[in-house]
Amino acid sequence: MTGNAIAQETTTENGDGQFREAITTGEMYFSGAVFRVVSPALQDAPVVDNPDILRNYSVRVIEHFNTTEEGYLFVPQGAQIEEGEEYVFDDRLSSPTEDELTIPDLVRTQYRPLTGEDLPFELEIKEDFEILDDDGGEAAVRSDNFFSSAPFEITSGPQGWVPQDIEQSGLFTDYNTVHAEYFGTNNRFLFFPQEGEETEPGQLYVMRDESEIFDPAGNLVAAEFNAVDEETLTIDDESLR
Repeated sequence: MTGNAIAQETTTENGDGQFREAITTGEMYFSGAVFRVVSPALQDAPVVDNPDILRNYSVRVIEHFNTTEEGYLFVPQGAQIEEGEEYVFDDRLSSPTEDELTIPDLVRTQYRPLTGEDLPFELEIKEDFEILDDDGGEAAVRSDNFFSSAPFEITSGPQGWVPQDIEQSGLFTDYNTVHAEYFGTNNRFLFFPQEGEETEPGQLYVMRDESEIFDPAGNLVAAEFNAVDEETLTIDDESLR
């Protein structure tokens, strides 16, 4: 592609980074959303109705952080953006000075690198229950199934198998597979406690603090978990459904 589109940068108010011009799809843009670049520049851009709008742009596949939801990010040629790195969308849509983005579902926005000192969000979760510190251990879980401080129930014993995609990662030779469900929801998922860590069907547990990504693709996380003292719960399962 050829043309004269140039990445424009504006300094953020706190000076911790610079926003850079980009175009993405409406379904991928959320104010302050964190995303990871999961591909190099693609050889061929997706077909659009008016390719001149994307002239001199290259395209990457991006993935919303802690999900498997993928989409496209179009950035000007030469823009500094790296595969495997995390970025955050601006909290506002750019206002194009020309009537360029007439393609359905494409929006002009800005992004900047994400830094550990400058997260776009801060989670404060108040637990309304107590935990049993001596009953728990370490486990692995897929990143989009990790919710810190959210109680979940173990709904099965060890299954005696490991899913193929996890087995092929080479990380789970010492892990078991059990079924679990987040308390008060129908959100069921697979939970992988380390071999030797006991979990009881019917018991509530909670994953604590921050997870740690430990596979190259960023799809698996390690987390500590503890049993919940169910006598201290102030809500019941059915009232949440």
